[in-house]
Amino acid sequence: SMGASMDADAFSVVDTALAEHLDQFEENNLISVAWSCAVADHAAEALFSQPGVVEKWVAWDAAGKMTRSEMTQLHQWQLWLEERNSPWPRLPPPLAKKCHAAMCWQEGQPSALQRQVELALKSLLGLEPTAEVRTSQGYSVDAVVTIDGVQVAIEVDGPSHFFGRTHKPTGGTLLKRRQLQSAGW
Repeated sequence: SMGASMDADAFSVVDTALAEHLDQFEENNLISVAWSCAVADHAAEALFSQPGVVEKWVAWDAAGKMTRSEMTQLHQWQLWLEERNSPWPRLPPPLAKKCHAAMCWQEGQPSALQRQVELALKSLLGLEPTAEVRTSQGYSVDAVVTIDGVQVAIEVDGPSHFFGRTHKPTGGTLLKRRQLQSAGW
């Protein structure tokens, strides 16, 4: 569609500008761009094929400046590279492990809506959901049920997963859905 083409064009312009001026951008801003590209599933070939990007993040972490949120975003970016089977440089194993741990750090708290869904799965369908399951990717899934021998992830997306009162999911929700599907959920 024309909208998708315009988005791709906008990402291409940003990609080229960032790649040409990589040394002028702060590491946290590059993390935000990396996460945004993962959400939009836009390659950003010019930027991420440069060897200096990952090194900037390694130095940012070594200086103790990287936040848990930034580490989580980098982990999701890393999952995206795997999803795309991208040839770009990966995070070195110590930083990748630290970013995965940041993703796993926060424990999910079941919402009232989630509990209602779990109760409905039990009482109406006779299923036995396991709540708050951590996937190997580091995502917390609201519930997992087994149907005909297949494990199925169930996400209970309340209002915080959508923009305002629309039915349009946030970038984080879209990314999680896509990455869970890519992992076989």
